[in-house]
Amino acid sequence: MTINKPMRRLVSLLLLLAGAISSPAQWQIFAEKLPKPGTWARYQYETIRDGKVVSKSELSLSIRSGMDVGGKPHVWFNVEPVGWLGSREQAPLRLLLSTDMDRERAGRLIENSQEIVFSNPVKGAYHMTREDIAWVSKWANLTYASELSADTPAQETIEAGGKPFVCERMKMLASTVTDPPVVPKQTIEFKGTVWRSDATPFGVVRAEWLEKTTKKDRNREETRRLTLLASGWETPPAEPVDRGKDFSVWRLIFGR
Repeated sequence: MTINKPMRRLVSLLLLLAGAISSPAQWQIFAEKLPKPGTWARYQYETIRDGKVVSKSELSLSIRSGMDVGGKPHVWFNVEPVGWLGSREQAPLRLLLSTDMDRERAGRLIENSQEIVFSNPVKGAYHMTREDIAWVSKWANLTYASELSADTPAQETIEAGGKPFVCERMKMLASTVTDPPVVPKQTIEFKGTVWRSDATPFGVVRAEWLEKTTKKDRNREETRRLTLLASGWETPPAEPVDRGKDFSVWRLIFGR
């Protein structure tokens, strides 16, 4: 039993890792032309099944001061609250990104992160280096694609946060595939629309997409919708981000 229990934990974690590594795919639409530190935005996040809203929550985005990496300024792009790598808790996820992210680099958000910090409020924060990110991606056999292209009509006025925005309407197509050892292959396809406006700090007024997950012979389809509620700027925290402990697969297995 003492041998089987850790193995069960390991298999459970591998299943969670395979799904969680692809989760940032949807945040890439916010990562091009990152605003200055102190900028924040709140979005309503809805999940829709069979035409009905089955869950509703708020998602917050913000920018914190970072550091220079290779002589280039970087900032922390924060998304919260979200789960990460099988955590039981939801918490801020922080990605250290270059301030000059364009659409192409934002479309490969994970591999272009210099560091990832998950600020778990119960188990403590931990950080992943580029080497850790590359290891998890390689282990999961992660492949992905992302594309934003002009839609018809090219412009559309969208009401959000109590005011209208004249938006550029764009088609979003994305996919992530994980095919790790032991764990069944999983494919997630994203197909939808993004309404963009430079009048908002993260460039997105609304996004709505169909998310189709395929694993073995099981399929699940859900619609997700993000709508801007409010945005602004406040003096960013003076203290640096608590990077916490080093990333460890074994720590996740036995202490997640």
